[in-house]
Amino acid sequence: MTAPREGPRERSWAKEAPRDQAESAFTPILRRLLHRARGVLAVAFVDGEGECVDYCSSLSPFETKVAGAQMLVTMSELAERIRRVGGGESYALTVHCERRDFVVRRVNEAYLLLVALKRGALTRRLRGGIEHTVTELRREALIEVPRWEPVLDSVRVEVREAVGWPYAPAAYFGDDGQRRAIEVVLGRWFQGARSRMCFRVRTEDGHELTLMHDRSTDRWERG
Repeated sequence: MTAPREGPRERSWAKEAPRDQAESAFTPILRRLLHRARGVLAVAFVDGEGECVDYCSSLSPFETKVAGAQMLVTMSELAERIRRVGGGESYALTVHCERRDFVVRRVNEAYLLLVALKRGALTRRLRGGIEHTVTELRREALIEVPRWEPVLDSVRVEVREAVGWPYAPAAYFGDDGQRRAIEVVLGRWFQGARSRMCFRVRTEDGHELTLMHDRSTDRWERG
């Protein structure tokens, strides 16, 4: 999903620290997550050796990279113990601490995403943003979806400004990764105490479908 533009008050209070490496194609993806919600301190894309592929952070580069390496070790050790007791593959870990919280999300067998947060800053919407970031990283790095990935009925959607509504879908991406532009929005309504915004749309090739946006998790579904 390409999110609606956010005003300055909605952006993260965190100010990015000076970088110690050049930006890459992953930097904008990580930066969007850093500024997605208040309380996000650092976001790092880490490989299987504990090296930081890229990051965006209000913390120092050294602190961010050490956190990424340490959480890789923690995740790896925990995953091995869980496999031993028949729990299968572990793909996510949330750690709540006295001063900070950490979310570790595996991208595949060789890479993971680390998010460091101010204590208590983790919300359903931010969890949705983390999942979306994982999808974006896989797309940019040409990483296939692992066999252990949980099946979620979600779809990537681009949005535009709309009259009388905060936003409306402009295009969506099918299972084949192809962008399908939306010609017209046929109807709009809410479900579930206004937590889900639904759009009945027609694409440029004449196909009609419903796109539903869960605003609490910032995830789109196709109906």
